Amino acid sequence: MAKIIFQLVCTVVLVAGVFSLAAEDDMSVKVLYVFGDSLVDIGNNDDLPKEAPKANYPYGMDLPGKPTGRFTNGYNLADIVAQRLGFEMSPQAYRSMWWFERDDVRRCNIGANYASGGSGILDTTGQADKVLTMRTQIQYFKRDTDNMKCYYPVHKKNHLSESLFLLSAGGNDLSAFNGSMGDAPAYVEKMATTYVEHIQELYNLGARMVGILDVPPVGCTPGIRANMSNGECNEGANSLAKRFNNLLRANLAKAAATNMKGLKYSIASNYNILSDMIANPFIAGFKEVQTACCGGGRFRAERMCSHANTTACSGNHDDYLFWDMLHGTQATYERGVVAFFYGDASKYAEPINFSTLVNL
Repeated sequence: MAKIIFQLVCTVVLVAGVFSLAAEDDMSVKVLYVFGDSLVDIGNNDDLPKEAPKANYPYGMDLPGKPTGRFTNGYNLADIVAQRLGFEMSPQAYRSMWWFERDDVRRCNIGANYASGGSGILDTTGQADKVLTMRTQIQYFKRDTDNMKCYYPVHKKNHLSESLFLLSAGGNDLSAFNGSMGDAPAYVEKMATTYVEHIQELYNLGARMVGILDVPPVGCTPGIRANMSNGECNEGANSLAKRFNNLLRANLAKAAATNMKGLKYSIASNYNILSDMIANPFIAGFKEVQTACCGGGRFRAERMCSHANTTACSGNHDDYLFWDMLHGTQATYERGVVAFFYGDASKYAEPINFSTLVNL
C-alpha cells in the first residue's frame, strides 16, 4: 500500500504541478499545425453553417473578451500544447484568417489550426452538422503546402519536418456508432485504418513530427453517465475506445516502419490520463469528476452548455474535471498536457512522450 501511495504522490507532482516545469523547454519546433475535433478547435466552426456546433458563451468565459470558439471554459488542448512549445496559444483558426494571414502560412511564417468541433476520422462523422471532416482539413493544408514558398534561409522541406502536427480524433466516430456490438470490431478497424491513411497523407505532404491524442474514456463523461440508470460509467463505450486506441498504436507502428521512413510520433494516452484523474480526484486536484460544470439536468449533462435552461457552476471552475457533458476544463487539459509531455512513456504517451518527440 505504501508503494502505491508513493506512486500516487509522484503522480501529483507530475500531473497536478502544471507550472513546476518551464513552459519552454528549448524545443526546436518551428510552427504548429492542428487537425481534429472539438478538443482542439479554436473557432473554425464559428465560420461554418448554422448546423455546425458552436461554442457560444459561457464557453470561453474564463478568457478575456468574447467567446473564443473553444469548447471549454478557457484554453483547450491545442493552446496548452502550443504554450509548452513556447507559443502564446494555438495558431489561428484557419477559417477566420484574412488572405494576408493565409499568405503568412504559405510563407512558412506561422502555423494554422484546421480543427472542427464535431468532426471525426470517417467522412460520415459530423456530415449532418456540416463540419470540416479530417479529410477536408488535410485538403486545406495541402492547398497551403502546394503554394508554400519559404524564404531564405528557410527551406520548405526542413520547415515542415521541424513543425509539429497535432491530431485529435476518434471520439465523435465512436459516438456516431449505432450498430450492434457484433458490428463494433469492423467499425473500429475501419476507424484505425482510415486514421493511419490520414497520417500517411500528412507524411506525404511533408510531416515528420506527429503528436496524436487518443480517445479518452468516453463512457465516463457526464453525458454518458446521465443516460445510465446507476450513474456509473458505460464500460461498453470504454471498451470500444480502448479497442480503437490499441488498434491505432499497432497499425501506426506497422505503417511507420514500412511506409513512413523518418516519421517521429507520440500517441498521448488521454484514456489513461483521464482514467487516473477520475479514479483519484483528490490526488489529481479535483473536487468533482462526475458532474459537468456547465449544462443542465442530471449531472448537468442532459442539456449542452450554452443551450436553453443551462447554467455554469459557481465557484472555482478548476475544481471540475469536466466543463460540459463531454469536454474537460482548462485545468484538466493543463494537467493532462504535463502528463503526456513529461510523464511515463509507457503509460501516458508512447512510444515516447511529447517532450522527447519535440527534442529529438
